[in-house]
Amino acid sequence: MMQSGHALFLILVSTLLCIGLSACRNETQTPRPPTPAPTWTPTATATPSVPHTPTSTPAPTPSPVPTRASAVTTAPAPTPVGRIDAAGPEPVPTIAPLPPGQGRSPVRIMIPALGLDAPVHPMGWRTVGNHTEWEVPDFAAGHHIDSAFPGEAGNVVISGHHNIGGSVFAALSRIGEPDAPFGLGDAIILEDDAGRRFVYRVTGWRRIPETDASVTTRQENASYLLSTDFPALTLITCWPAQTNTHRVIVMAALTEIHTP
Repeated sequence: MMQSGHALFLILVSTLLCIGLSACRNETQTPRPPTPAPTWTPTATATPSVPHTPTSTPAPTPSPVPTRASAVTTAPAPTPVGRIDAAGPEPVPTIAPLPPGQGRSPVRIMIPALGLDAPVHPMGWRTVGNHTEWEVPDFAAGHHIDSAFPGEAGNVVISGHHNIGGSVFAALSRIGEPDAPFGLGDAIILEDDAGRRFVYRVTGWRRIPETDASVTTRQENASYLLSTDFPALTLITCWPAQTNTHRVIVMAALTEIHTP
């Protein structure tokens, strides 16, 4: 059991590391079926009435992560007066998920407060050396193919670039800044390939150091990708605009379902 837990932890860390390597630079848009795939054993971390707020938990001591420092060594990004790097959990009125097996792939994401309307493509991964990298599409948001479908009980995970390609999540990455028009309670709409629209509302966000971060921080970052036992949505991008030293993670819960 210790060896299994140790392996799962390393995969979590590797998965977030690969997002740091691929989420904010050009990658091919055509998912390929690599071997091995980044997998883990999801565990529910929230209840249906309380939005997901992952926390870091003790884990077996990992093997050293190659070429990575054990603590943040880069200069922190300047903090604008009034910027908020963490908010939530904010309760929102949630609804029951779709019956099991009725979820379909997302094809579109809309955030009215940001004027964002972008396609969503399935997002796979590739193997690079001893780790894997998610292949975030350049001109679309990417649905993690091992996460839930919209409306299902579980965590729909979607990543997007903020400063390359189409920069579909550029405005999203500024959440918490003084003039950002998007925040707690705002709507995120996913449309699936059956034309159904699922409205999620923001319950919280985090802006977390990632470049040269400690193993503990990477473990906490990775926990946001895990499954939930209620219909949740997690959006992931990078920050600030010029670089990608931090992860921006936006969490939301399902509040409405509209059928065509």
